[in-house]
Amino acid sequence: MGAQSLQHPIIYTTAGERQALLKTIENNQWAQGMVDELHQHVDPKLKSHRSQPTTVLDAVPSFSSGGKKIGEQAAGPLAEKHYRVLKLASEAGMLFHLTQDEDYAQLAADILQVYIDELAARTPKTTTITGNAFYDPRTTYPHIALTYDFIHSFLKKEGCKVYSTARRNYVPFDHQKAQKAFTNMLGSVLQEYGKPDKHGQRVSNHPILTAPGALFIILCIENDTERERLFNVFWEEGTAHQNSFKNTILPLFSSQGLWPESLSYGFMPIVSMNLNIIDRIKPELHVTEEAKRIFNGSFLYDYLRHPDRRFVRYGDSKRNNDFSANNYRYALHVAKRRGYVDIEKKAKLALRQAYDAQGGYRPSTSSNGPYDQYQHLQLFWGIDIPKELDSQIDFNKKTVIIDHAGVALQRNAVDKNNELYGLCGIIGGAHYVHSHVTGISMELYGAGYVMAPNAGLPPTVPERQIPLHEHYFRLYAGNNTVVVNGTSHGLDEGSWKRRANVWQNTVLNIAAEPKHLQDGIAEEFSFATQFLDDTVNNATQERTLSTIRTSETTGYYLDVFRSKSNGDNNFHDYLYHNLGDATYILDGKEREFPLKPTDRYQNDIGDTVKSPGWRYFEDTMTTEMTTEGVKVRFDIAYDDRYMHLFVPEGISRAYTKALAPPTREAKNGYVDKKTQVLAIRQNGEAWENPFFVVLEPSLEKSSSVQKVVPLTDGDTTVGAIVHSQIVGAEITDYIISQPNVNSNYLNESLGLAFTGRFGIVRITKKKEGVQMTLYIGEGERLIWGDKKLEADAAGKGIRHFNYKK
Repeated sequence: MGAQSLQHPIIYTTAGERQALLKTIENNQWAQGMVDELHQHVDPKLKSHRSQPTTVLDAVPSFSSGGKKIGEQAAGPLAEKHYRVLKLASEAGMLFHLTQDEDYAQLAADILQVYIDELAARTPKTTTITGNAFYDPRTTYPHIALTYDFIHSFLKKEGCKVYSTARRNYVPFDHQKAQKAFTNMLGSVLQEYGKPDKHGQRVSNHPILTAPGALFIILCIENDTERERLFNVFWEEGTAHQNSFKNTILPLFSSQGLWPESLSYGFMPIVSMNLNIIDRIKPELHVTEEAKRIFNGSFLYDYLRHPDRRFVRYGDSKRNNDFSANNYRYALHVAKRRGYVDIEKKAKLALRQAYDAQGGYRPSTSSNGPYDQYQHLQLFWGIDIPKELDSQIDFNKKTVIIDHAGVALQRNAVDKNNELYGLCGIIGGAHYVHSHVTGISMELYGAGYVMAPNAGLPPTVPERQIPLHEHYFRLYAGNNTVVVNGTSHGLDEGSWKRRANVWQNTVLNIAAEPKHLQDGIAEEFSFATQFLDDTVNNATQERTLSTIRTSETTGYYLDVFRSKSNGDNNFHDYLYHNLGDATYILDGKEREFPLKPTDRYQNDIGDTVKSPGWRYFEDTMTTEMTTEGVKVRFDIAYDDRYMHLFVPEGISRAYTKALAPPTREAKNGYVDKKTQVLAIRQNGEAWENPFFVVLEPSLEKSSSVQKVVPLTDGDTTVGAIVHSQIVGAEITDYIISQPNVNSNYLNESLGLAFTGRFGIVRITKKKEGVQMTLYIGEGERLIWGDKKLEADAAGKGIRHFNYKK
């Protein structure tokens, strides 16, 4: 077999680390709990295996012949069955490493032998377990490698025998046969017989997900020369099927250290795990030094949580998918080993905060299925985190920018009952793997719910391929955005998925106060502006989202959406989805507008995906065109929560309410209820007279916002006056939101002048007197009467004035 110098185990741990691991188990209840679970999983099977080996071994499922590729959906059930058997084998191997009880090694070896017998007889092209070359290295190969790695010393013992299901008896372990099986498995993953790697020309998560199945098996190859050659293929050269980890996968991470996909696809803890393993085995490569941005980037996800700790959604995302702690543990493991002091400190703080939020640290070896399989590293790489640390990470920063997704987050958190009273929203859009085509979409949280959700991802893979996802949720109409001339769509060319028509330009952040992860200058205010040069739809769009706090329990969002076609401006539709049981469109006296049925949204542009997707709107009822100010109330009957939406008077618009498909991952049964939809149609352009919308989530049927009126400059709308009534105070906010930083606005009747993009004058009237606040989010100068604020060099500023009665 040639020279062999690699000592086993090597993948998760080493023999030299065993005593420290046993000490960790002895001193930490969480670690002992994981070992107890291993015994609970394995010991009953071990008992039956001792008396009758075929009890376990005959339960090994059948193997795909390899003659014909099986699709992912068809391969899934077989992968699940094999995974459960192989997980038993690898866990028995782990218990052998911990206890040195050879009965565990025998169980593991006997299961391993079934797979060696089957796979050694094949060729690289026909080697498979599930029939799918993507599923095998993702779900089964890692556990074959771990089993071999943990029981290597047992297998190398003179006279080692394993059970042969064909002969129904024990036979000597055949090392050459095992190596042939491993070579075949690697052939099926690397596919060196196929096309070469193009090094970074295509973004795909597949070679990341299959990487452990390749790397772990490479570490089972005994011949040093061949193992090094195979590692070079994995690390440096790559193939079309298993891209180079160094030259394709790692360079694709963004400058922010993020894998450039939708949020829940972006965690990619397998990358950090593999970097750790490679660094442990080949420290001379210094792979973690060059990849620090990836370990640092993993901390960004915790800034993307709503107040209920579920994640915001952009693209194909699931709010409840959370792999942040996995990445922190991997970062901590490498940082402690390599002396990366800053990363180690951040990882400990982030983990302690995560554990506290979860009610403590209770790691488990249990699995949700064949893709959820590296829990055991919490034991082998486990580092105890002190319950008391000297500081915390503030994950409630007001502004977070995710460049590759074109997303800006705005947040205003409160110290008490943030889950009820915190504000958090995102705006943005882009093309990336698992993106949706949305223009500049918006998602808002309020009163304990993600009130205005982005579309997200269905529960199962098959549901991603049905018309509901492809013709609605993934398109404009399934999101909170503006459709231009009824034709907004994406392109097939360049799309991450063929015939999905989701390619769009990337939305850019052009302004924010505070900047990304910086501290704000005001507790009450913040804003971000996103810009889209939409070459697909020949349109220009700009969206500003501001969180505005009026008290510890009240506040609102200001959404300003500017949009214009660069050709004909026929009409624009502002689309807004809200959870709830009812929608009421009300006038200034809170009387319902008369409504009539309309088929306005029963059309599409005739492309493959039926853009913009609004054929899924049902029970559409619309007002006549009106210039009146409008209030829309969305009622959540389950626990009496509300979203109050205000549009100021002055621009002729028609307001349509409708029902849409249920919201994914919604709380309290709303996952099964139709989603409330509001569509606001405005004829002509929406740039000089944009959609100015105030949205207040509330626990009360009556809003604290009393009235919203426009601020105009001739025929142009530049802002809004928002009147609020809270306990003990009347608050009037004069909000100016202009398209450029050098825009000028003068209102002589109010004594108001502003040069800049975004500014607010707040007047608060209380019994004891009047308070005034001047705030510049981006600009030069803000004047109210004889009061004046000059911005600092960064174009921002705030000033307070008090007047006693």
